Amino acid sequence: MEKILLTRSGYEKLVRELDLLSRVERPQLVQELLEAAQEGGEKNPDFLSALVQRQRLDRRIQQLQQTLANAEVLVGSNLPPNRVRFNSLVWVRNLSSGREREFKLVSTIEANAALGHLSTSSPLGRALLGRRLGERVEVHTPSGLKFYQILEIRMDKG
Repeated sequence: MEKILLTRSGYEKLVRELDLLSRVERPQLVQELLEAAQEGGEKNPDFLSALVQRQRLDRRIQQLQQTLANAEVLVGSNLPPNRVRFNSLVWVRNLSSGREREFKLVSTIEANAALGHLSTSSPLGRALLGRRLGERVEVHTPSGLKFYQILEIRMDKG
């Protein structure tokens, strides 16, 4: 399987989630299953609900284990610090609207638009990678061509 790039904070977040699910939530769910089984087993709606929840939880635990097994925490880059790279914080201006926004370039797994975490495989993320302060980038999006200017580049410490 292909390596999955993660930031240190993204990796640690997944480790904490796996620990919580494995050590706290799953044992509680197993206990609920045992109690519901004693009260009617497969005829008990609480048992069936707990069984579905356990299956969902087991899938998430397996997904996290697989992701972490293939994860690579990227701490450095072959790009100089004055260029946009993985884990960069990039302040950009949309040249059409004038709107400014900061993005953190992360992996697809860590991407979260609401937090400003932009995937390096997204159209804007790909366009920004390797660029310098002041450069303008052209981005082909589903809603058309957009132009951005890079206002600031910093490395995230987390």
